[in-house]
Amino acid sequence: MTRRGEKGSGSDKKGPETFDGKTGLPEATPAPKRRIDLSDLRDVRLEMAAVYRMVDSGELKSQEGTRRVYILRQIGDIIAMHDLEKRVQELEERQAGRLIGSTSADEAGATAH
Repeated sequence: MTRRGEKGSGSDKKGPETFDGKTGLPEATPAPKRRIDLSDLRDVRLEMAAVYRMVDSGELKSQEGTRRVYILRQIGDIIAMHDLEKRVQELEERQAGRLIGSTSADEAGATAH
C-alpha cells in the first residue's frame, strides 16, 4: 500500500476516457502509437518502405508520406555521418599509435649505432 503523496507502480491507473453524450458509454480509444526504432540505417530503410506501402494503399496522403520520408532521410544521413565519424576517429587513433611506436623504434635504432 502506498502512502499519501507517494507514487505507486501506476499499474492500476487508467488514462482519461471520453464518454458519448447520447449513450453514456465510453468511446473507443485509439490504439497507442507504435514506437519506431530508428537506431541504424536498416531501421530507417524499413520505415521508409512502410511509409511507401501506406501511401500506396491510400492509408496515408502522398504529401504526408513525402514529409515523413524526408525526415527519415535526414535521420539516415545523421546515422551515416556518425558511423563515418566513428570510423575516421578509429583510423586516426590507430595511425597515432603506429607513429608513436615507430618513433620509439627509430630512436632505439639510432642509439644502437
